[in-house]
This record gives sequence, structure tokens and C-alpha cells, in this order.
Amino acid sequence: MHGDGTPFADAVILAAGASSRMGGPDKLLMEVGGLPLIAWTIRAAATAATVRRIIVVAQADRVDQLVDEPWIRDVNATVVVGGARRQDSVAAGVDASDSEVVLIHDGARPLVTAGLIDRVARAALVHGAAVPIVAVPESMRRVVDGQIVGILDRTNLYRSQTPHAAQRLLLLQAYATQDPRGPETFIDETTLVQSTGIVVYTVLGEPSNLKVTLPGDEKLAFALLQARASR
Repeated sequence: MHGDGTPFADAVILAAGASSRMGGPDKLLMEVGGLPLIAWTIRAAATAATVRRIIVVAQADRVDQLVDEPWIRDVNATVVVGGARRQDSVAAGVDASDSEVVLIHDGARPLVTAGLIDRVARAALVHGAAVPIVAVPESMRRVVDGQIVGILDRTNLYRSQTPHAAQRLLLLQAYATQDPRGPETFIDETTLVQSTGIVVYTVLGEPSNLKVTLPGDEKLAFALLQARASR
């Protein structure tokens, strides 16, 4: 099964969000080391041994700009128009894919490594679907109106990361049961896949695989990217 090292996965990079939680500039276009954040994400995916093609899902008004970027052309990436919700954008990426396995990765996770991408892709190839997870190290509190109302047992509690991965045929089967462009909203593609009875395999993630979401997140991510760029 692909023992010859032939790439078998398309990497769908989600870049159609509005960066609303950042409360400022588009996080994906913030520059570090001479490149926008999204370029680092794309380059990481392009170095993975399992990835055969990069598909970037972007806002409609940004497609023409992206296709002319050298860091898009360098990896021969395909750019497609996304939708209002994450699941709409994922569906657009899946529609553009024709590979055996589809990887779905947040554009705002530029520190993902090729090794993690390959582990997730290979797990999906064998098991059908896979997602990287990391254990929650801190004690967890449930807070309402600024007050602690409960404590969550962190035993068996994990944070999921991206890339998520699934065999493309399984994704299409899930879509036939739960239309991703329908009214029901799913947190992510793992939730959609699980809703159709498909078991999702877990892979050990990486603490450094940070997502730039809130103001201040970019400082740590950029420092780590700068360190990599200077090696």
C-alpha cells in the first residue's frame, strides 16, 4: 500500500475565514521572515512525502491575488473559492480533490511539520479517517459570567489539531448522508464523519502545531517561525 513512496493525498488548506476573532488585520497575510503566514503553512504541506497536490480554499475576492503569488506558483497549488462556513470551504476543497486521501488543514497553523502531516495521512489511508490530538496538561474549569461553576476532569481529555484526514470516498459517503452545504453546522469534518458512523483514528499531535486565532497568538507563532527561518 503505497510502499513505493508515491504521494497519495491532497492537502486542502483553509484560507477563507474572516479572522474575526483577531479583531484586526487578516492573520493569514501577516508577514514573518519575508512571507505571509499562509505561505509558511503551504510550504510545510508541500514538503510532506504523502502530499501530491496543494488546494488552497480562499475568499472569492482574494483568488486572483493568490494565484499570482510566487509561493503559490512555486508549489503549483490550486486555488478555489470557499464558502461562508468552514464546512462549505472544506466541501469546496474536497470537490477539487481527486486523491485517495484528503487532508484538511487550517491555514492559520503554519508550524505544522511534514512528519505530522505524513503520520495523519498514512493513518487515514489505513484506518479510513484520522485526526491529531494532544493531551490537555492543565486543570480545566467551567466558567459562567466570570465565575467557576465546575471542574472538568482532564483524564482522557484532548485537544484536536489539524490536519484532519479521511479517505476521499468515505468523505463523499458522509456527504451523501450529511450534506455539508445544508443547514446543519458541524464544528469540523471529524464531527461530520463521525455523525455517519465512521470511526476516526487518533494520531499523537505536536504541541508546537499552534493555531493563530486570538490577538497575541501570532507573537509566539512568529517567534517560532523566525527561529526556523534562521536555521
